[in-house]
Amino acid sequence: MGTVFQNAILVQLDPPKVEHGGLRVSDGKIVAVGKGVSPEPGDDVIDCGGAVLMPGLVNGHTHLYSALAAGMPAAPKTPTNFYEILKYIWWRLDRAHDVQSIRASGQIGALAALRCGTTTLIDHHASPDAIEGSLSELEGGIAEAGCRGVLCYETTDRNHPDEARRGLDENERFVLLCQKRDNGRFAAMVGAHASFTLNDDSLAGCADLAKELGVGVHIHVAEDPCDEAMTKAGYGSNLFDRFTQHGLLDIPGTIFAHGTHLSEADIDVVNQCDTITMAHNTNSNMNNGVGYAPVAKFKRPPMLGTDGIGADMWREARTAQFKSHDGQLPLPFGRPLDMIGESARFASKCLGVKLGLLEPGAEADLVLTRYVPATPLSADNLAGHMIYAMGPEFVSDVMIGGVWKLRSGAVVSCDEVAIRAQSAEIARGLHERMSEISCD
Repeated sequence: MGTVFQNAILVQLDPPKVEHGGLRVSDGKIVAVGKGVSPEPGDDVIDCGGAVLMPGLVNGHTHLYSALAAGMPAAPKTPTNFYEILKYIWWRLDRAHDVQSIRASGQIGALAALRCGTTTLIDHHASPDAIEGSLSELEGGIAEAGCRGVLCYETTDRNHPDEARRGLDENERFVLLCQKRDNGRFAAMVGAHASFTLNDDSLAGCADLAKELGVGVHIHVAEDPCDEAMTKAGYGSNLFDRFTQHGLLDIPGTIFAHGTHLSEADIDVVNQCDTITMAHNTNSNMNNGVGYAPVAKFKRPPMLGTDGIGADMWREARTAQFKSHDGQLPLPFGRPLDMIGESARFASKCLGVKLGLLEPGAEADLVLTRYVPATPLSADNLAGHMIYAMGPEFVSDVMIGGVWKLRSGAVVSCDEVAIRAQSAEIARGLHERMSEISCD
């Protein structure tokens, strides 16, 4: 018994493909696509009414620990630079997290993703005062909504003497757990905050653990000039020399998030290194005032992520296109669709499944929209529809692994009303703890 979608516009973003017809799902996977698809006895038949049916989107870099940040206490001092934004805001929020708020963040962040047609989240987690077991709590919250995840814990030395060791232990525990299950729902990487908050032993520890476990490292790189400047001041080396020294450039499946202030020499290294995937986060970079990543100079498309600023990948794609013009490094029109495709390819490798494609054998992570094009839609003009016309407001139904998670705009994977009511109380406690944390 399966599900058959009829009378649909089948849209695949990367490579761009538009086809009118049907699609059949069975046992969690796509088994047939095209005009000749017909239901089998017992199948559930969905008439799409000429609307777009597409693969679920993948968020290439996010921070679900910020999912309960709305309405949080104001910074005790007005930040004047990026380092102070971290110190006065985000490093106080992550320290305020406990087991309950971590799980609630996973729930609320994944629910927001679901409503935006995002079905897989590549997350970079931090909770310095609640490290042990935190990735399992986060996973539990995400799983309630039904999304997939590629998770890591943010190893750093910035708070406690034993913090980096505990962060590495949590990464190791969760990587081994995911590898043992190998179920295509959750995978893990070794997380690292940024070079400037990691001493030599800790940075080497991240690289060594990743190599030992056969996974990549997920680290912030050159998000702001302070990363390079503080790395030089503290460790007598620039970023990429330090990464080379500790072997980070040799680890397949590694994510360098942001890259906003890479030098021309650094960009050349990235372009020559097939082990590194960049992650571009335009809205967050604008919000933090850190500048524009030179995306047009990267040989391969970076992944596209929100960096915790919501879950709307349509908005992120739109902003990535527009900001490239504003940054005087215009991208070829539609390049953000390649970035979304890169996110799906990366997550597919981590999870051991096929995401982002409408073809037999791919996971049935599907988004049925209410978008019935008012103008012709083809592979050639798909980017114009995606960037200028489509958006999360058209998301109607979401299926993940062949199971409905959103139906006619209502979450069916969990009790969203109860979760949101509970999260409001949990967030109140989180914000109270945050207000008590000094930024000195």
